[in-house]
Amino acid sequence: MTKWHAAYIQNAYRELKRGTTRKQLDTLNINATGKRVLDVGCGPGNLLVALSTDAPELLIGVDVDETFLVLGRSQVENSIDPPAAAPILLRASLPVLPFADETFDLVTCFLVMPHVPDDRLALTELARVLKPGGTLAISGHGFGFPLRYLKRFRLKPLQMYLASLIYRCTGKKWIRNTLQNDKKICHLLNTIGVVPEMRHYNQKILGCVATYWIKAIKSETNPKAIQ
Repeated sequence: MTKWHAAYIQNAYRELKRGTTRKQLDTLNINATGKRVLDVGCGPGNLLVALSTDAPELLIGVDVDETFLVLGRSQVENSIDPPAAAPILLRASLPVLPFADETFDLVTCFLVMPHVPDDRLALTELARVLKPGGTLAISGHGFGFPLRYLKRFRLKPLQMYLASLIYRCTGKKWIRNTLQNDKKICHLLNTIGVVPEMRHYNQKILGCVATYWIKAIKSETNPKAIQ
C-alpha cells in the first residue's frame, strides 16, 4: 500500500464518519431503500457504506485499483452494522462493466468521469446497466470553492482551490475532451435517453471541490445509441 492509498482511505472514512458522504447523497435526494445499487469508481467503498443505511436489496462497487478493493473490503466490514446489506467490491472499470443490461435501479459515479478514456462510451455503459426509470448520479470537480476560506490564508484551502481549478479546465484529459463541463454531460445524457437534472453545490471531497451534481432518470423507452 502506498502512502497515497493510506491517506485517501483515511480521509474517505473520516468524511464518512462526519456525515459528509451521506450529505452528498441527500444533496441529490438519493435513497437506496430496496434497490439494486452500483457504485462505479467506488475506491475503498465509503459511499457504499453510506448507502447501506438505506437497506438496499443489493450493493456492488467496482474500481480499477486493486489496492483500494483489498483494503476497502476490510474497512467496509468494520463499518457496516447488521442487518445492513454487505457491499460486494469487484475489479472493473468503464467503459466495460461486467453486468447484464438493466440490472440496477441506482448507479452512482462520483468524481470518476475525468479519468475515463472516452466520455461517450462511459456514459452509454452506465445507461446500459441501469433499469428503465432508474437513477444515475454523477458528480464533478469545479471552481466553486468558497472564497471566504482563502481569506484565512491557510495553505490547504489554497491547494484545494488550485486542484479544483485544474480539474475544471482539463480533468486528466485534453481540454477539448474534458467532461468538467456540466452542460456537456447533460447533453450527452440526453442523447442516450437519460434525462438529467443539474444541481450546483459547493462541497469539499477528498482534497478537491465538487460543484456540480447531476441526477438523471433513464427513460422508460429504449435509449438512443450515441453515434
